[in-house]
Amino acid sequence: MKIGSARLVDVQPKIGGARDRGVDDAAIWRKHKEELIRFATVVVGVDQAEDVLSTVVERVLRRKGSLTALDDARPYLFQAVLNESRGRIRRRRVIPWERDLVEDHVGFRPDVALAVGSLPERQRAAVYLTYWWDLSVGEVAELMGCRPGTVKRYLHLSRNRLRKVLEP
Repeated sequence: MKIGSARLVDVQPKIGGARDRGVDDAAIWRKHKEELIRFATVVVGVDQAEDVLSTVVERVLRRKGSLTALDDARPYLFQAVLNESRGRIRRRRVIPWERDLVEDHVGFRPDVALAVGSLPERQRAAVYLTYWWDLSVGEVAELMGCRPGTVKRYLHLSRNRLRKVLEP
C-alpha cells in the first residue's frame, strides 16, 4: 500500500498525548501531515488529497491565526479533513476510493475494495481507521469528532452493507 514513498501499513498513528503547545505551525504541520494525507486519500482519492489538506490548513490559519491556537491539533485537523472531503464528494458525486491504497495488502480482494469504496464517507472513514490502522472505537471517535457510539453505528451499518454486497 504505497502513497508516494510511504507505506500505509507501516505507519501507525499515535492517539492522545500532550497538546501541541510550545511548538510553531511548521512543527505541527510536519507532525501530522503524512497521516492526514493518507486519511484524505482514503476519503477523496489520491488526486484530491493534497488539495483538501491545503484548503483545511488555509481555513484554520484564516480563522484561528495559527495551528498553535488549537487545543489539540490532531483531532481537529482530522475532523476538518473529513468535513472538507465530504463536501467535495457531494459536489463531485463520485466514489473516490483508491484501489492502489489496498492492492499491495496481503490477501487483497478487489471485490472487498470495491464494496468499501461504495460506502458513504463517514462509514468508509470509520472502516479505514478501525481496520487498516487498527484503532480502537474511542480513538476513531476522537479523530472523527463524534461519540464512540456513533463510530460503532457506522461500523455496524458498513458491516451489514458489506455483508449484503459480498455474500452470494
